[in-house]
Amino acid sequence: MNKPLAAVMYDYGAHDTIKIEPVKRPEVSPGKVIVEIKAAAVNPLDWKLRDGIFKDLFPLNLPCVLGMEFAGDIVEVGEGVTNFKVGDRVIGKSVNYGAFAETIEITPELLILTPDNLDDSVAATLPVAGLTAWTGLFDIGELKSGETVLIQGAAGGVGSLAVALAHRAGAKVIATASKKNRDYVKSLGAAEVIDYSDPEALSQINDVDLILDLVGGKPLTALWSVLTPNGRIASAVEVDIAEKKPGGQPGKGTFYQMKYNGAVLSSIAKDIAKGEIPCAPPREFSLNDTSLALDSVKSGVYRGKTVIRMK
Repeated sequence: MNKPLAAVMYDYGAHDTIKIEPVKRPEVSPGKVIVEIKAAAVNPLDWKLRDGIFKDLFPLNLPCVLGMEFAGDIVEVGEGVTNFKVGDRVIGKSVNYGAFAETIEITPELLILTPDNLDDSVAATLPVAGLTAWTGLFDIGELKSGETVLIQGAAGGVGSLAVALAHRAGAKVIATASKKNRDYVKSLGAAEVIDYSDPEALSQINDVDLILDLVGGKPLTALWSVLTPNGRIASAVEVDIAEKKPGGQPGKGTFYQMKYNGAVLSSIAKDIAKGEIPCAPPREFSLNDTSLALDSVKSGVYRGKTVIRMK
């Protein structure tokens, strides 16, 4: 049996640090399964880890394999696993990376069944984007039907799903995006799309109940003033958002991280498969082009998600 291939990272840095090579096939442990990965999604954290931006916060045990989310087929089931079987199509969220490879060992608690008619490339993009959007909108942001939400960075992988989820929940969605992505974001359910580079347009916003911040930086500072008295900011990027609240401004700010919830992820995946939540096809790269895929996400010029197809 041939050894599976993986994108192995040997050092920090943007160039010549990742090699595509055979690795030892994982042996299934009791209580775990082996998944043959069909597609793995690329996230901003992946290129930041590769480049060493977070090496002090999240030191890697090199050499290692990056990648946090994937879709594929179960090929082995460990002793004691009863809720999955060989042949099941699954979507997974890894804990210790490892998804930029043809196989992975994982605990079943981090898997859901892939709905029929959902392509593996789309399925692979859902755990991080879907659950980051859901956590910020509903768990932290407590968004309700009839409220107004402003989504910062609406054309990205998380932002595009956030727009669709908020619209479906009955909220009025105001989104920030570039001019070239205006029609795309409107098609997801945004009532208004504002050019994030236009300070005058941003200053016209008011009475916002929730800001879902996926961008951070200077524009966020000016947005405190648009909140209602009980308004809130849920930021996935500004760790010290609570301390950045200007004096005399309403609302509260909370930094958050994605919370894994298999039931929520399954519901999102099923609704996308049925066409009830719009989801654009991701950009695809081969495993041999893993470094190019990371660079593509790093560039920030493409909307939606990027995936690595294994075969």
